[in-house]
Amino acid sequence: MSTMWNRREWLKTAGVTAAAMTCGVTAQADLRETAKKKIHLAVFTGPYSGFPVAEAARKIKADGFGGVVCEYSFADARFNPLQPDWALADKIAAAFAQEGIKIVGLYGYYNVVDPDAAKRKEGEDRIGCLLANWKRLGSPVVATETGTLNRTSEWAESPENDTEAGYQQCRAAIGRLAVLAKKSGAVVAIEPYWPNIIGSAERAQRLFHDEPSSALKLIMDPCNYYRKEDFPYMESILKDIFKRVGKHTVLAHAKDVKPSATGTDLPAAGQGVLDYPLYLRLLAGLNRDVYLALEHLTLEEVHPSRDYVLQQFGKI
Repeated sequence: MSTMWNRREWLKTAGVTAAAMTCGVTAQADLRETAKKKIHLAVFTGPYSGFPVAEAARKIKADGFGGVVCEYSFADARFNPLQPDWALADKIAAAFAQEGIKIVGLYGYYNVVDPDAAKRKEGEDRIGCLLANWKRLGSPVVATETGTLNRTSEWAESPENDTEAGYQQCRAAIGRLAVLAKKSGAVVAIEPYWPNIIGSAERAQRLFHDEPSSALKLIMDPCNYYRKEDFPYMESILKDIFKRVGKHTVLAHAKDVKPSATGTDLPAAGQGVLDYPLYLRLLAGLNRDVYLALEHLTLEEVHPSRDYVLQQFGKI
């Protein structure tokens, strides 16, 4: 039998290949359109904290953002959940409503397993106020870290974090928050970070399995999962994160990640090595509306970071 293809075989194979390529291009274009329709830009309010809240809201609107993660600190209104002044909360919420800006998340971060009991109690009281009163504050989504047993820094790792006892302590704390959230109709959204107890997609997946509450969701921020040695595996790790826990996403973050002498740095979007086109494709693949909130910014970095993220939509 001849090993040479005849013309009919060649045309058949070429036709199949061309069809596959056409389908791939079409699917990519569809995903790009889905991303543009379903992924909405938001920003943390921190960079605008030096302005009165009404002016901050106008600037955020002018900068092209439709949503904010509210940190509740402005030049003329600093709301403290530990000593709540509801007139200030109303003022902040009204300023964003006036500009048509949605409050898509509340800043409730604290070390849920802090070895310092007094600090841990303060964090619990703070997030408890946010969860109980979210209707006055503008958003049911209250975000927190998952904590570390390090005694000097809530962002530093500890050998105890990787133990079963450490996991169970974290699970119990998050479980209590989920109960509070469900009682008020809120959502507690965890943000894994590699030096913390829930520091991998595997552990996050386990937590959602062990605490199957509709009031427990995920802040999607892939930058947080990469250790210094993980960068050569950017694509496979990013896909694995979404495969394991993507379905739990309630809010996404936009920053960046890059290696540093001490591990990793987390600068503004566009200043690192995160595969943004792939990140946006995976977010679009969730096929639901999601806010993507820019963070880790100075005021001067807002426009470059926003423009960088917008440019990545064209690369999907």
